[in-house]
Amino acid sequence: MLDLHRGRILREVARLGSMTAAARSLNYTQPAVSHHIARLEAEVGTPLVVRHGRGVRLTEAGRVLVEHVEDVLARMDDARERIAAIAGLRAGRVRVAVFPTAVGGLLPDALARLAERAPGVAVTLVDAEPPQALSLLRAGDTDIAVVFRYAHTPPDTDARFREVVLAEDPLRLLVPAGHPLAAAERPRLEDLAGETWASGCARCRDHLRWTCGRAGFVPDIAFATEDHVAIQRLVARGLAVTTLPALALGLHTEPGVAVPGVPAVGSRRISAVVAAGPRPPAVAALLEELTAVASAASDAASDASAGGSTAPSGAGAGR
Repeated sequence: MLDLHRGRILREVARLGSMTAAARSLNYTQPAVSHHIARLEAEVGTPLVVRHGRGVRLTEAGRVLVEHVEDVLARMDDARERIAAIAGLRAGRVRVAVFPTAVGGLLPDALARLAERAPGVAVTLVDAEPPQALSLLRAGDTDIAVVFRYAHTPPDTDARFREVVLAEDPLRLLVPAGHPLAAAERPRLEDLAGETWASGCARCRDHLRWTCGRAGFVPDIAFATEDHVAIQRLVARGLAVTTLPALALGLHTEPGVAVPGVPAVGSRRISAVVAAGPRPPAVAALLEELTAVASAASDAASDASAGGSTAPSGAGAGR
């Protein structure tokens, strides 16, 4: 492999036409410059300079090498400028895979904040349930996987990844507005043992079964759909009851649904999973904005929860 540093010296010799002048320019001694040129000639196996009067001139091989050295140095300068732009968030990219509720509930505000802070950063988004998002992360096809899991399920990460907790997202029980539980003073989950249930993704259905099992019954899940609006409409028409995350309840409003305060339905943890090790500036910046937006959403959900049993301000399915 050719020594780029010696290539720089050859370029200076070519520019000034003299070993002595090149030595003065580079703050070297003349013998040191001669030594580097001799070593470079040994590396390429052919003379690069010839004596010419009181100076030197390049051979044909020397001219070819200098042309390539200049090209490499120009590329190195460009690389330095681009890296500096990325480090300063004037450029760069970040790829993010996000589960559907967070696509609508968290990403728009986080991306708007990032665009204002670093307009040169490009972001690409993939809508993916947690298992798919984590598969993309493991394959190196995304930089951030925004996922959720429930307290009774094991973590999705190993030593190769880091989990950044964004928020705790409480679940809400939804029943038709005319349901007896909607007006109950002390509503209990076990009062719905004989009801027909609707639920969202597989991870959410598993949690619903686990939660109802703790209350002493197995839920009859007749409707399994990942369509947020469809699930809430099933409830509004008196066809089912369900549980939905608070984040989802901010995405759509459906008349005819009540939200009795039943704490037994639990919560889910929303996290951003990234590769272990140093984080590229664009990735770190988007994580900061996601954390800020998720924190604000969590505070809003807590405020809404303090109001007791209400009709939701919006709703989506349990993803």
